[in-house]
Amino acid sequence: MNKDSFIIDSMVWSFSRLSSYHQCPYGWRLKYVDCVEGDENFFAQYGSLMHEILEKYEKEELSIFEISQYYENRFNDVVTCDAPPNPYIDIKQSYYDKGLDYLDNIDLDLENYEVLGVEKEVTFKIFDYEMVGYIDLLLKDKIKGDIIVLDHKSGSVNFKKNGEISSSEKEHILGFKRQLYLYSIGVIEEYGVKPKYLKWNLFKDRNWLTFEFKDEEFKEAKKWAEDTIKSIEQETSWFPNPQKYFCNNLCDMRNCACEYKP
Repeated sequence: MNKDSFIIDSMVWSFSRLSSYHQCPYGWRLKYVDCVEGDENFFAQYGSLMHEILEKYEKEELSIFEISQYYENRFNDVVTCDAPPNPYIDIKQSYYDKGLDYLDNIDLDLENYEVLGVEKEVTFKIFDYEMVGYIDLLLKDKIKGDIIVLDHKSGSVNFKKNGEISSSEKEHILGFKRQLYLYSIGVIEEYGVKPKYLKWNLFKDRNWLTFEFKDEEFKEAKKWAEDTIKSIEQETSWFPNPQKYFCNNLCDMRNCACEYKP
């Protein structure tokens, strides 16, 4: 057995490991097979800080009166990477302001729910493949008993003027759904019921997305995961997928190992 096969065969899979392969097979190989240590980026650091604060708030380690000050105190220590240049706006300042505005006016309702887990680890199998995931917030409606899988997202979703999701966001939203559908496998195994809703807290834009759990979409997510793992197992070429913005600002390998950055 060669090195590639040994590493891949012994791997515990996650949604991020699957989705990053579709982003760039070459970058995937550098990170997970060659174990090249990559670089952080501004957006990941910002998201990590906000997730840290929301986790502490949900666990009652920070009160509603402390979260904004905690954010202000921690921002420069955690968010050390520069934001990508933009001729029209200071992205770092804009994200800082939006994060502070959200925490000053936080709308995360927990009173009507039983908190089943915060950053809850779920382990499960996709056929014979071991997988792991971390649910930002798992809730149970105190009255209806419905289980809700909730994810905090720093990214934006484009909405039409009538409030509907833009058609250009189809693939973006599909990725959101697949992640939480896969996590739902662990929820079903532990609680014996399917989640009622998949929900996203788009905190930077102070918006919410909610979708009802659908069996067909659940099956599609599992099939996508299985097909992706099989593609990785059979991969031999590891072709790069150069995309200028991603390669220069988001990719872990942008400064240290990639030979194909535009």
